[in-house]
Amino acid sequence: METYYIRINDVNNLTAGASFLGSGGGGDPYIGGLMLKRELKSKGELEIIRRPKSSKAFVLGSAMMGAPIVMIEKIPSSSEAKKALEMYSYVMENKTIDYITPLEIGGVNSTIPLITSAKTGIPIVDGDGMGRAFPELQMTTFYFFGVSPSPMVIFDERGNTSVIQGIDGYWTEKIARIITVRFGGSAYIALYGMNMQDYLKNAVLDTLTLALEIGELLNDRKLDHVLDRLKAEILFKGKVIDVYRKVEKGFSKGYVVIEGIENYSNKTLQIDFQNEFLIARTNNEILVTVPDLIVVLDLFNQKPITTDRLKYGQKVIVIGVPANEKLRTEEALKYIGPKAFGYNIEYIPIDKRL
Repeated sequence: METYYIRINDVNNLTAGASFLGSGGGGDPYIGGLMLKRELKSKGELEIIRRPKSSKAFVLGSAMMGAPIVMIEKIPSSSEAKKALEMYSYVMENKTIDYITPLEIGGVNSTIPLITSAKTGIPIVDGDGMGRAFPELQMTTFYFFGVSPSPMVIFDERGNTSVIQGIDGYWTEKIARIITVRFGGSAYIALYGMNMQDYLKNAVLDTLTLALEIGELLNDRKLDHVLDRLKAEILFKGKVIDVYRKVEKGFSKGYVVIEGIENYSNKTLQIDFQNEFLIARTNNEILVTVPDLIVVLDLFNQKPITTDRLKYGQKVIVIGVPANEKLRTEEALKYIGPKAFGYNIEYIPIDKRL
C-alpha cells in the first residue's frame, strides 16, 4: 500500500489537471480549489492511498450533482458532502466508511471528496469511476461492471435529505435528477458503496495522481508534454464566436462555435455539451465523440475552460484525448457512447479517426 499526501501547494495543480481530464465538466475548479485550500490551511495535508490491501474495506463515492453553472451562484458551505456521507452510514445501520472515492475527475468533483476527507479523517483512494467526467450517475465503470449506485443519499445546503433505492442506475439517475432540480439545481451525494476488492477491479485507478501530474505540466506551460503523456492531439485553434447554453432538466446543455485561426482559418468547429463536451465536428466532419475527451484550453495561458465558463471572444485550443480502455469496451459504450446521448453515430476511437 502506497500513501502520499496532498498539501495546499498542490491544489492549483490538482484543479488544473482535473479540469483538463474533466472534459469541460465536473464543476467549477476555482470554487473547488478555494474550498479545499481552506480545509488544508487547518488540516495541513490529506492522505491519498494507492492500492489499499484490505479487500474487505468499504469504499463510498462522494460528489456534487447538478448543473455546474448553478454552483457559481449557489456556493456550498463545504460541509454538505460530509453530511451526505454521515447519513449514508446511518441509513446503512452505522456502516463504517473506510475510504472515500471520487465519482469522477473534474473541476470541483475532484475536490469534494478531499474536502469530505478533511472533515471526517477518512482517507481517499487514488481512483474514480470515470477517468474523466460524465453527466449521469449510471455512466461509471462501477455500474458497467455490476455495482449499484443505490442506496444513494442526496443532501442540500438547507439540510434537506433524500435516500434513493433505485431498481437500476437509470432509475436512480432519474429520481436523483428530479430531486436535485427541486433542491435548486445542485446537491451533494453519497453513493456506490462497495468493498475494496470490487473497487480495485472496476475503478479507473491513479487518476488523482494523473491530475496532479497533468496540472503541474500545464502550470509550467508544458502543453507538449501533456499531449505526449496522454497521446492527445490538437484538433483546432480559434476564437469563440457563439455560445448557446441553457439549464434543462438539471443539466447545462448547449454548444459552442469556434472560428478557426492560423492553420484552421476558413473552418469552424462546433462542440456540443451536456455538462461535459460530447462531440466535436468541423465542416460536417466528426473529429471526436464521447467517451474520448474533448478539452478546451485558453490559447494564451493554456488553462482548461469548463462549459460554464465559455464566452464570446475567447481564443482557444481544442484537444482530443483517448479515453481509458475501460470506457471503450462494448459494455461501456452502451452507457457512454454517442448513442447514449441521442446521436445516431457509431463510436470510432479518436486514434483511428485522426
